[in-house]
Amino acid sequence: MSQRLPAAIALACLITFGLFWGMQALIGVTGELQEGRPAPSIDFIRLRKDNVPELKKREPPKREKPEQPPPPPEMAMAKSSLNQSDTLALLGSLSDLGDSLEGALGAAGSDRDVVPLVRPDPDYPMRARQRGIEGWVALRFTITRAGSVTDAVIVSSSHPIFEKPALQAVRKYRYNPKIENGSAVKRPGIGVVIDFKME
Repeated sequence: MSQRLPAAIALACLITFGLFWGMQALIGVTGELQEGRPAPSIDFIRLRKDNVPELKKREPPKREKPEQPPPPPEMAMAKSSLNQSDTLALLGSLSDLGDSLEGALGAAGSDRDVVPLVRPDPDYPMRARQRGIEGWVALRFTITRAGSVTDAVIVSSSHPIFEKPALQAVRKYRYNPKIENGSAVKRPGIGVVIDFKME
């Protein structure tokens, strides 16, 4: 053991000295840098254009004005879903209705029956439309002195699905009230039939 230690130290010293000497030899190398080749020069030569393109002037086409303006488009009118014949039958005969209209156009003090002003169409139930169901609803109501509808009741219907929208539509009806002796009075017992038909 005592003999190996000095030998190992001596060997380590030799290896260390050899490493330092080798590094010094690498660092101490001198040399001259080689001169690089000169970069090639590039010359840009523009070609002379013999032909110059000619610009053409384009004139917009002349529009001729129409002599007469086009006719206005026709407005599509919504079709009422009320059965007019049943409604007129329930309101009275045609002669009585004509007399009431004459009374409405005549003097304010003359007697006349109710005259319809606004009768909006009911909303078609979505479930009935999807199933392809058509039907009708018969209703009875009273027209007040102000021309609004009150006490609306369903007399009969082809299907219960149509009753609620029919009631909602009838409650929005507006009339010229009945006139007796120059004053407005209630008009009970007005009947109407509302048809629900798909176009």
